[in-house]
Amino acid sequence: MDLELLLADGARALSAAWGRPVLLSEPQVLRTQSRCDVVRARVRGGDMATVVLKHFRDDPVLGLDEWTGLELLGRLNLTTAPGLIAGDVSSRLFALEDLGTGPSLEDLFNGDDPRAAAGGLLAVARLTGQMHARTLGVQADFDLIRHTLSPRPTRVRIDNARYLLDHEDRLRRWVAATGATEAPGTHEDLESLARTLADPGPFLSFTHGDMAPGNTLFTPGGPRLLDFEYCGMRHALYDTLMWLLVVPLPDELISRAELTYRITCSQGCDAAQVDSTWTRARATVVAARTVNLFQWIPLRALEQDREWAPGFSERAALLRHLSRCRAVLEPMNPVPALSRTLASLEARLTERWHDTPTFTWPAFR
Repeated sequence: MDLELLLADGARALSAAWGRPVLLSEPQVLRTQSRCDVVRARVRGGDMATVVLKHFRDDPVLGLDEWTGLELLGRLNLTTAPGLIAGDVSSRLFALEDLGTGPSLEDLFNGDDPRAAAGGLLAVARLTGQMHARTLGVQADFDLIRHTLSPRPTRVRIDNARYLLDHEDRLRRWVAATGATEAPGTHEDLESLARTLADPGPFLSFTHGDMAPGNTLFTPGGPRLLDFEYCGMRHALYDTLMWLLVVPLPDELISRAELTYRITCSQGCDAAQVDSTWTRARATVVAARTVNLFQWIPLRALEQDREWAPGFSERAALLRHLSRCRAVLEPMNPVPALSRTLASLEARLTERWHDTPTFTWPAFR
């Protein structure tokens, strides 16, 4: 990372946005990865004391998606995320409001206060529901911003739908390797899921796309979502997978988070008020994401377990997804053949991995 160049590019973008010369100094590296660098810098001559610069090195598509999402939220006067201040497409860089320091939802989960951890999750669920309720029907606005920056070849929800079908063979290999049974009609159910992902109808909304507990920040003004690299217009309930499926949480807290989100989202989304429509929608995104996990985790997990997330192994993640998917599909199952295939997989993997430890956050032990 060339910090001097990063500060110079950031200063140039801010100078253009504010209409006067700006200098940046005292860089503090917050994160550096193969994909992007995130740096806090002190501002001289600007409207604020510090800013956060985000530079995308290896995946400008994700960088411009995030820029688009942040600009869209700003235009809608939503304080869901850090405010976008300026950017420069040629430098693959944009400048953000510095929200300062504070705990993330992951920090609360790793703490010793279950009330604070539960309250933090409910606050994030409420914030997410507000974002979705306010961004229904803004596809054209999102597209206009995105294409002004640089035309995107396809929409993110089409990418998600294609991935589900293009990598169907990976699920099939898991079935064969474990001795499970693929139920007739599984392919047709996957096609049905892909169609709904591509066209979520009344649930089409702007989504964060990577709702990990670490991608949150609790500020004096309330919770904020960070790192919108995987954002886009897709099925709103995609973001609810954080508490519905992905992150190990107590069942009672999952129910509270879902209710909090649903009540908030219903203020703008009539479909969320209809029980049958809601139940089918949540089943769809959960089933699709469970299949995705088998498409992401390689078969070598059968021979050797590895870390999937801090303290949470690949095997534990697969078993949790299968168990939660089964529970979510029970009230209404739009993919009966796929669910039988997943049930067969769950049975075989449970036999193999019966001693796999479950993960519990420190706050809920």
